[in-house]
Amino acid sequence: MSVRLRLPKEIITIATVAQRMGGRVFLVGGPVRDSLIGYLSPDWDLAVDLRQPTANSRQPTAKLKKFLAETARQLPARFVFHTRFLTATIELKNSDPPKRIDISHTRQEFYPHPGSLPIVKPASIEEDLYRRDFTINAMAVELTPPSAFRLSPSAFRLIDPYNGQGDLSRRLIRIIHPESFILDPTRIFRGIRFAIRLGYEIESGTLYLLRKTVREKYPALLTPERVLYELRCIVKEKEALKILEAIVHEGVLAAAWNWQPPDNFLTEVKKVVQSGLGPEVLYNYLLSVLPVANSWPITREERESRAALENFLKIEKKLQQANKPSKIYQLLKGTPLPALKILTAIKNRSIIKKIELFLNELNFVQPALKASDLMALGITPGPLMGKITRELLYAKLDKRVSTPAEELILVKSLLQKVKGRQPTADSRQ
Repeated sequence: MSVRLRLPKEIITIATVAQRMGGRVFLVGGPVRDSLIGYLSPDWDLAVDLRQPTANSRQPTAKLKKFLAETARQLPARFVFHTRFLTATIELKNSDPPKRIDISHTRQEFYPHPGSLPIVKPASIEEDLYRRDFTINAMAVELTPPSAFRLSPSAFRLIDPYNGQGDLSRRLIRIIHPESFILDPTRIFRGIRFAIRLGYEIESGTLYLLRKTVREKYPALLTPERVLYELRCIVKEKEALKILEAIVHEGVLAAAWNWQPPDNFLTEVKKVVQSGLGPEVLYNYLLSVLPVANSWPITREERESRAALENFLKIEKKLQQANKPSKIYQLLKGTPLPALKILTAIKNRSIIKKIELFLNELNFVQPALKASDLMALGITPGPLMGKITRELLYAKLDKRVSTPAEELILVKSLLQKVKGRQPTADSRQ
């Protein structure tokens, strides 16, 4: 069986550099799968074998780094090398948007215990394919030698030791070995994601082992970072809603954190997805519901958005009753934008209209008078200036003033009230 591919010149350059160093380069995993089902993959995942018959165990690491440096020089590109996993990412310098190519050394993986990150060791392409998650992702084509390549599509021999092509034709997701989900429970997320993305079924034996792994709580062995990575991949999927529904139905999140989603979880997920606000908003919504701990690797903005959504219950009734624009402004000012976007997707129409008013209009209102104008009236920076500035803004929001002249009259009136409240010399005696 052969696969026809049109190789970009950058891939030919990489293959040429590898061959000059006595190595072999393979296109692996998803891009091969996608090519076989007629889908043009945006990714180029490469595996390179730089081993020598008499090499010691450390040589491939040094040789891989040398290969990456030479490749980056010729493309030109920059690269990041992860020594522990023998992986790297190349980012082309003259590409807009930036184009990334993932490269790894062909390797074996050993898991010290279920759910841990693997220990890797350089190995053959056949051993590399055995470590992969599903048969349809355990295929490769060799891209060396590059001398026969042209920019037109060329035929490449398919390396398919686990009959991934057969499972593609049967539209099945199948693991390669029985302990696959136990050793790496993130494959549970990926198996469900691939099945729904491709419209495939999970093979019966694989589904049995998936559910057994969930029942035995193996997802709880994963770090939050690894689960969150899988959720980030899911929210980017076209069928994110269906994938999240399946993950909840299979109890995967419950097994990961001993946590049950609230009754309205999937209803609100559906609203966020259908709002069209994008993957980041959906991800922020998930973080607002999941049992996030202080140790979880999320950004400051994500944590603040989560806190704002938790606190919204305290102001929701006040916002529902607020009629003045200034009151709406005061209740919503300082709420992170991701949280406001989520609220426009999941709340009732009355609340949504007020949030949209804040986002589209109130948040941009500014008085014409500036601090310098207030200082010209004898108001020094401090609490009094802050109070007058706020009152001026609220009057502008409520349309009690509209011109600079009206703002000036209001400021002078506020000053007069302040002076009227100040005690006289006689009253202080």
